Amino acid sequence: MIDQQVKKANAETQLETLPPPSMVSNWCQTKNKITTLDFEWTIQDLAFLETFKDWGDYRSSEFSPKTTGDPKWILHFYDMDPEPDIKIHLSIPLQKKTGSPVRVKIAISNKNREKIFPQQHCLPKDRSLPYCVFQIKKKMLVESQCFVNGKLIIYCEIENFLPNNYGSVVSGKSSTEADFHKKPFNNSDQLVAQLEELFETMKFSDITVNVRGRQFQAHKSILATRSKYFGAMFEHPTKENLTHQVEIEDVDPAVFGEILRFLYTGHLSESTMGKMSAGILAAADKYLLEQLKMECETQLIHRMSAENCLELLLITDEHHPAFHLRKYAVEFFRRFSAEVMATDEWEKAEQSHPEQCLKILKKLVKSTVLCCHII
Repeated sequence: MIDQQVKKANAETQLETLPPPSMVSNWCQTKNKITTLDFEWTIQDLAFLETFKDWGDYRSSEFSPKTTGDPKWILHFYDMDPEPDIKIHLSIPLQKKTGSPVRVKIAISNKNREKIFPQQHCLPKDRSLPYCVFQIKKKMLVESQCFVNGKLIIYCEIENFLPNNYGSVVSGKSSTEADFHKKPFNNSDQLVAQLEELFETMKFSDITVNVRGRQFQAHKSILATRSKYFGAMFEHPTKENLTHQVEIEDVDPAVFGEILRFLYTGHLSESTMGKMSAGILAAADKYLLEQLKMECETQLIHRMSAENCLELLLITDEHHPAFHLRKYAVEFFRRFSAEVMATDEWEKAEQSHPEQCLKILKKLVKSTVLCCHII
């Protein structure tokens, strides 16, 4: 038996495309429509869990946004026996090629509703179909314990880039070819390496940041340039500016160390983002680091599960606004409230912070009522 459900459809935005003006003599700015479609496919009553032999073939039903004219999609899960791989192909019934560029994100959803083994593909216009969008070893899939009560849940997100015939068009002229050749030498890699070295050595530092007893050396000019928060602090004769000392009590020292690294180098490691995203999000909001804040939101959305959903709901309040993450966390809780409320985290929160749990439940009721009105 196969269950499938379209979770979100017909979410459209406008994408402006503009070719590099240095590469063409004239340019034309057009607006495209992006249709985003979320699809969750549950394959039930699987009989192959105790063996690595032939797992068989499964096809989802057709799914598509509600917008007229958008393509209908189908997923095909099948075994490559005797090869040890499982593959999932994406196709359009009665169509051999994609009619427009497509971005596909696909993953397996485990018992905690975490998206594991995520894979992403960008399919250009006129890509031949069917196209393999997911491939994994059988052994790896079994050892991940992703089979929930004999079910395998596959999550797929499709972004379809469609020309908008009603979009506005703006024409103009580009820079000349001579201007293109005047483009300065790109030494960004060297610059990043030098800034990383400066971060490690803190040579000629002129400010000390005391975070809960742990001291960090830094440069006022770097902090002020990269953060409007510090820019305002050092622009005036404040206590911090005059004493060359900054006291911070509301940020974890390890988190601030990574914030400081970002201010100097412009990036953080993937492992750091995975372990400290929630703390870095709160600090990024405090120090007005919008780029880092958006990256943290993206990381937390991808890693959302029944185990951490409550934590994310609690940090995305009015003190640390993260609107996209809050919206996603509320929707996740609405859809999987039973799983979230069965965790130890929820039980602890009910005892220690009952008013916060009540607030979250009110959000659940409110979002459910809104969804009913929309339907």
